[in-house]
Amino acid sequence: MSQMIRTASIITALLMTYFMVEAQRPFVCRGEYYLTLRPEAGNFNELFTVDINPDTERVTFSEVPGFDNGFDLNAMGYRVTDNYIYIVEQTVDNALLRIGGDGSITRLRAMTELPDLRYFAAACTPDGNYLVISASPFDFGFGSANINLVFVDLRDPNYPTRIVELDNNRYLFFDMAFDPFTGDCYGYDSNERTLIKIDINNGSIRPVGRGGQISTSMGALFFDAFGRLYGYGRPEGSTSQNTLFEIDKNTGRVTARTTGEAADRSDGCSCPYTIKLTKDVFPRETLPCGEVNYKFVIGNASAIVRDGITFRDIMPEGFEIVEIVRNPFGGDLIETGRPNELILENISVPLGIDSIIVKVRIGPELAGIYKNQAILDNLPESLGGYTKSDDPRTLRVADSTALFVRALEVDLDRQNYLVCPGETLTLRGDRQDASYLWQDQFTGQAFEVTRPGTYWVEARTLCEVKYDTIVVEYAPPLSVEVGGNYDIILGDSIEVSPIIEGQGPFTYTWSTTDDAETIHCPSCAESSFTPFNNAIYTLSVADAAGCIASDDFEVMVDRNVYIWIPNAFSPNGDGHNDFFYVQGRYPYQIASFEIYNRWGNRLFATEDILVNDETAGWDGLAGSESMIPAVYVYKVVLTFVDGSTRHFTGDVTLVR
Repeated sequence: MSQMIRTASIITALLMTYFMVEAQRPFVCRGEYYLTLRPEAGNFNELFTVDINPDTERVTFSEVPGFDNGFDLNAMGYRVTDNYIYIVEQTVDNALLRIGGDGSITRLRAMTELPDLRYFAAACTPDGNYLVISASPFDFGFGSANINLVFVDLRDPNYPTRIVELDNNRYLFFDMAFDPFTGDCYGYDSNERTLIKIDINNGSIRPVGRGGQISTSMGALFFDAFGRLYGYGRPEGSTSQNTLFEIDKNTGRVTARTTGEAADRSDGCSCPYTIKLTKDVFPRETLPCGEVNYKFVIGNASAIVRDGITFRDIMPEGFEIVEIVRNPFGGDLIETGRPNELILENISVPLGIDSIIVKVRIGPELAGIYKNQAILDNLPESLGGYTKSDDPRTLRVADSTALFVRALEVDLDRQNYLVCPGETLTLRGDRQDASYLWQDQFTGQAFEVTRPGTYWVEARTLCEVKYDTIVVEYAPPLSVEVGGNYDIILGDSIEVSPIIEGQGPFTYTWSTTDDAETIHCPSCAESSFTPFNNAIYTLSVADAAGCIASDDFEVMVDRNVYIWIPNAFSPNGDGHNDFFYVQGRYPYQIASFEIYNRWGNRLFATEDILVNDETAGWDGLAGSESMIPAVYVYKVVLTFVDGSTRHFTGDVTLVR
């Protein structure tokens, strides 16, 4: 019942468009997106349609001809019942303006009764009764929130206003949009970066899905005729609104679709209250004589059932329409005598979204890319009179749908003909939509070979048969030798140069039972290694035929520490035993070396030195003062290549 009442209201409002001022021409509702934008260096706005460049698939703006750009505008909405855009002038009197399809502007009245706030967000209700605008503080920023909803009654020539306060609201949004099918109102919150649903009747707002989406703000929201929600806004990490986003109404997920021109200080609206058509094909690639299904989706968001519509699709020559698999719209099938033409007259398109599915057979001599569009004709002039189909898999607007017909080919010579001894070689047909007959009457897309010989295949479609043969040979022998095993101490490196015999080119893969970081070049033939623990290192070599040979070596790592720390020294300048330092079999890394007196005062410290570095040791001084003969405490920390450490503490006697 509520749907019937809403529909009746829209019809009544449509009849009222007769009384519009004739000097101002309305827009035609074809599903376009509109954007008002104030340039960085300017004080006034310009009005654009939002387009997708067919070559780059980036967003571009096209000026609406005849638009008077002497106004500072924001908070705009498209009214379906008269096809005008209503917008608020950003001045002290908050003037309500009406924009026509010819770019002309009519000043309706000054809304001086409105609170002195910033009015950025707006949309017209689906029944065309109201322009709903929302205000935010003048000093808005992160953490600010919208304050109210203002209803401007567009049915009354005096355009009275009514305010609904947004009590306890925490959301900041710069535009609103109504779902053309459900009437639900949506916004995008910049504080929590989340889609929100706004109940315009009581002012309550709730988030949809998770916050923290990839857009920090959206100055413009749009619905299309299929009920899909889009936004043009600022992506995370950017300072400019230059990205077109698609927004899932159910989950709130925001997905970036493409980028384009910057659109800061802007607002947007659209007219989704129309009829649109998409055309898709499954699969997108086929063979001559193959069959595909074309799917035509019709979205009717124009508020009423549309009768007497003509559906027409003239497909490329050589295509044959085999069956209308699905048609919920009825109508009269027109016989033209041409198998590639489908014409349905007097179809009835109800509100909502539904589809026609048609099975098509491709001719035997066709090959290449074939494009075309379907048309819905006999639409009302207010909806453009007709609409062409759009390919839903591209961002381009009203573009043709392409089918790639590729001739059947069988070329076994392009495949590997070498079988590795003791292994299996797989020969494969490259088309799933063809049938194959192999050696020994085996059927299937793939055929496994284990020994040399001549093998043949027959590939067949409904109208093509292709043959090919291949001679399979054993691959040349492949061997690899990496050498013997190693005994090393922790920190040592090993360099290995393997001996490889076979037919290249080769690919190399080193692996280990130790940490992978101990392999300096995992994909090189010659590599070096710094093992941390006892480990096995394996080299696997693959040749051009895919055959693999491997060899390995074992490394035993001595993790013991061989150092000697003296218990006395005599720093008297005689050239013998003048420094206290750590000595050892290998030049281990010393992370820190410290000396303390018996009261715990640190007298000497150094870092990042090596074992056996005499001059880096302690010379018996604390600063410039010579220490008296006594017993002192040392602390030594050694570090190793695997990140481990060893601590040593003891006493040393200073003798003069």
